[in-house]
Amino acid sequence: MRKRKTACALMAGLLSIGLLTSPAAAARPLQEFRVLPYLQSPSSSGITLTWFTEDGGPGRLTVLGPGIGVPRTYEVAGDAQPALAYTPLELAEEIPGLDKGSWLRGQGNHKHTARIDGLRPGSRYRYTVKQGAATHRGSFQTAPAKDRWKHIRLIAMSDSETEPRGRVQKREWSPGALATGSTARPSADPGSLWDRTHGTTTLLGSRVLRYPLTEDEGLRVNLATVKSRAPDAVLLTGDLVQGGGYQPGWDEFFRHTAGESGDLLTGVPILPAFGNWESFGALNGGYGTPQDRTAVVRSRAKYHAYFDAPDNGTPAHRDSYYRVDYGPVTVLTLDSNNGEPDDRAAAHPPEKKLTGRQYTGPGTDTQENFTRAEYEAAGGRDLSAFNPGGPQWAWAEEQLRAARAEGQIVLVQFHHAPYSSGEHGLPMNHALTSGQGGTPMRVYHDLFERYGVAAVISGHSEMFERSFVDGDGDGRGVHYYDVGVSGDGLRGVRRDGPTLDSPLLGYNAFSRWTADQSEPETWENAGETLRLTSGGKHYGHLEIDIDRGHGKDRTTRLTLTPVHLFPVLGADLSVVRTERRTYDDRTVIDISAAGTPTG
Repeated sequence: MRKRKTACALMAGLLSIGLLTSPAAAARPLQEFRVLPYLQSPSSSGITLTWFTEDGGPGRLTVLGPGIGVPRTYEVAGDAQPALAYTPLELAEEIPGLDKGSWLRGQGNHKHTARIDGLRPGSRYRYTVKQGAATHRGSFQTAPAKDRWKHIRLIAMSDSETEPRGRVQKREWSPGALATGSTARPSADPGSLWDRTHGTTTLLGSRVLRYPLTEDEGLRVNLATVKSRAPDAVLLTGDLVQGGGYQPGWDEFFRHTAGESGDLLTGVPILPAFGNWESFGALNGGYGTPQDRTAVVRSRAKYHAYFDAPDNGTPAHRDSYYRVDYGPVTVLTLDSNNGEPDDRAAAHPPEKKLTGRQYTGPGTDTQENFTRAEYEAAGGRDLSAFNPGGPQWAWAEEQLRAARAEGQIVLVQFHHAPYSSGEHGLPMNHALTSGQGGTPMRVYHDLFERYGVAAVISGHSEMFERSFVDGDGDGRGVHYYDVGVSGDGLRGVRRDGPTLDSPLLGYNAFSRWTADQSEPETWENAGETLRLTSGGKHYGHLEIDIDRGHGKDRTTRLTLTPVHLFPVLGADLSVVRTERRTYDDRTVIDISAAGTPTG
């Protein structure tokens, strides 16, 4: 009996970290679905349902629930999406550790989408999609009415950066702080136990550990944990894939979220944002050249093929920035990928570049990789500057003003973190700039503070960080998060020098918490090996809970909890299971009747 229990526990552990596929997942009917039905653009009266097939044959969607006496049926034909076809380079690609082409699907990509309107607020509906011989059943819930709700839960994630290589790739694990009394990390020397078990690599001239989960496993357990928390919607703030122009990256994203490895988005709507990787062609030309930016145009076209956002009044910019109201909560999504005037690091002479913590202003541009003029010369029409004077800025200010007049709780998301201690936290005129710094998005802070934005969610630096900015000093400011820990890089606070022994740069004066420095690792001896027992930076997400007040104290409360998936290691350093744990930076914000933070 004991052996049987041990075997069951081991299988449960393997399932928990995604090393085995559950029988239910294995049996899921995917023959006719290239991507399972997934949810977008939620409102109190409707939702959008989309799925993809290879042959494009019509599917039948049936919806049943409150207010629908007779099941509502939609015949949904597939529209060919030539932008999603594999390229010759993708078909010929070889990835060490994987059988050639084992990650590829068929060449056909047809989109089926239906808008389901006329539904009741705060109600659950069941749906069925029949596509050829396959049937998928799911359910969704409409957003509540803004004056009839009790609790709302949102999850914010960023930088999943999916690709087939993630199935076998373990990322470098940037060293963070060590707890008082902790032993040092395990040896990263070649041939050490950690090296033999998980691998090691070189970072800033030093040997460091690779993380004990592959990118694929990390994202898988992250999404499974998110699903178990039953959120109302998921915010994905950019860098969904490792190259927007790389079709296998999109196949992997939906394999995890609406496919055989996970189906979170079949029951929970996604609110995505453009990241810098969504403009990158990967092996299909990267960012292209100044003479030919078609690689960027093709990359962003794939994003538009997959996602349909609410109208923003500018048809060319649809999906790039948009507003979603989920009951009393307004989520504004911006596109932070094009700042103007265009800038690049090379435009600043070496003798005039900033060093250390010097700061002369945020700059105007978040990326030096391409200009709007180059992009439009290649045929692109969807790029919008985020700076004052452009249509996106005017739209954002209009939405903030309207949301405030309506008493909404306002959250904002975009990709480039304006306040970051990490890789992308420096402006273009700094000697250590990455050329993709998020500081230009600070231009929005005065607007955010004036209109009572509660929190801004970003990614990009692949940090887990919270900053707080109170520009007018009245005690009421804005919390900024970098939640770039979905399943890719695990970076730490940037160093002020070329080695891991260099002091922390500490460029972000507004930082209040980072996972790698504020949550020190505790390593303990376990026989002949060392095991991590707590702390450290891991894959995770931000859980956002909004609770309506009751009784005499009718204050609405917004609670932001950073969550991580802790890898529990065995005596041989293998991963036994992962555990959902919360970091010690739970932030509670009281919201006034006007929808603004009270402190």
